[in-house]
Amino acid sequence: MPASRRLEARIQRHYDELPPAERRLADLLLGFPGNPASYSASELAAMAGTSNAAATRFFRRLGYRDYAELRRQVRDAEAWGSPVYLSGGSSPGDGENGIVARHLAGETANLRRTLEGLRPGQLEEMAAALTTARRVAVVGFRNSRMIAHYFQRQLVLLRPGTALLPAPGQTLAEDLADLGAEDLVVLVAFRRRVAAVGEVARIARERGASLLLVTDPSAMRIVRFARWTLLCEVGSGSLFDSYASAMSLLNLLCGAVFRRMPDRAARRMRRIEALHEELGELLPPDPAPEGTTGCSGNA
Repeated sequence: MPASRRLEARIQRHYDELPPAERRLADLLLGFPGNPASYSASELAAMAGTSNAAATRFFRRLGYRDYAELRRQVRDAEAWGSPVYLSGGSSPGDGENGIVARHLAGETANLRRTLEGLRPGQLEEMAAALTTARRVAVVGFRNSRMIAHYFQRQLVLLRPGTALLPAPGQTLAEDLADLGAEDLVVLVAFRRRVAAVGEVARIARERGASLLLVTDPSAMRIVRFARWTLLCEVGSGSLFDSYASAMSLLNLLCGAVFRRMPDRAARRMRRIEALHEELGELLPPDPAPEGTTGCSGNA
């Protein structure tokens, strides 16, 4: 959305000329511009201590045909993932227990919808490609970078020739110049995406490389470039998206890769572990308290 069309920009442009009744509504929306997605015009007017007529004049002054148009704009911004417009979904009176319970319910629903969205055989098909590709380039920008880094970190334990792009100090052109038909690009592209995401997808297709896209349901334009798409639910009740379902799904995919080449992957992990010990890179685990059992592993 052009900056000049955003709700906040429209309010700021007219703020000095607003009468008191409309200014109270302006202050309410500047404090949290996502409010129109959750409240009716009458409710907003009541919250601001003004009248419905003043609210109608205010919305028209900002250049909206009516409140419904403003509401559509705010919902579009929410769908795009702007934290400025995302509602926290709770009030101060909810208490910590209520907030935690809603968070748990949301995370559980995201995970269920994400995993149930897998079609039969999809994981194994992608795992086979990740196993046999000459090189695997894992690409991510902004918040997607941390998810891409997690996946690349797990995958590099199982097979060589796995890189996280763009590499520090490199341009995309330098990183993608040698892509070919034997390579696989894993593009992690959650909302809000940068323009380079579309370019990576286009170049991968033009060079003949297979593309595995890991994204959310808002990515309609780049899905056509991908051979495989993993859709992850990332919406949450907070200001920020949640990537729990993405981490879980990629963990599952790494397990499928290991099952495709257990002996080769195990030999590589043993070589890595031997070098860890030789170089003294990792601290030993803390001793468990007396009376406890169980263990966990992390490469």
